[in-house]
Amino acid sequence: MRPSDRLFQIVNFLQGRKLAVTAREIAGELGVCERTIYRDMSHLTLSGVPVRGEAGVGYMLDSNYHLPPLVFDVEEIETLVLGAAMVGSWSDEQMAGTARRVLDKIKSALPDRQRALIHETALFAPDSSRKVPWTVDFSAIRRAVRSKNKLKFKYTNERGEKTARVIRPLAMAFFAPVWLVLGWCELRADFRNFRLDRMESMEVLVELFRDERGKTLKDYLKQIGHEVKRNK
Repeated sequence: MRPSDRLFQIVNFLQGRKLAVTAREIAGELGVCERTIYRDMSHLTLSGVPVRGEAGVGYMLDSNYHLPPLVFDVEEIETLVLGAAMVGSWSDEQMAGTARRVLDKIKSALPDRQRALIHETALFAPDSSRKVPWTVDFSAIRRAVRSKNKLKFKYTNERGEKTARVIRPLAMAFFAPVWLVLGWCELRADFRNFRLDRMESMEVLVELFRDERGKTLKDYLKQIGHEVKRNK
């Protein structure tokens, strides 16, 4: 990584933090030694960046100081390009279009040198025959998770048995090549995962749900964590 890129990353790392950050923490984040961070902090101070602090104590950035947005290094640009390609290949057309628009906005704001890097990135995520198709509206589920609208649909399990479900959609997860919606199932009164390719006749209900103790995404993830520990 070029020193100039690392200085930008240090400022981005400090920006918005209310507590001092030690050189060790910054070094761990950027994958360099503490001595390099001490030297970089000296360079930042001499260049007029309002960094407060000292070696052995920690560093803070003046809350009124902001870097111009959209300053990326080569690896960050490659990550954005690959991420957009994967979204395009493994989600629906609406999200693929959104990913393309995000890249277009980023490209329009980048300097010429960095804009060229987007076109030169040799990372691809082509369509795959392993992709499992679905008939329900992917983006409608995504919006329901955000807006907390309940979902109603018919579901076919691995044994071919069909049931009618109403769920509180809590999250979506991708376990290639399958997409899941994670939620609280009213029929089972418990958390359940539903494969999109096994869902039919889905309807986004007008009825909203509020987070209740024992029925939230946080509760679900905690339950999974306990199960993983038991099975180790």
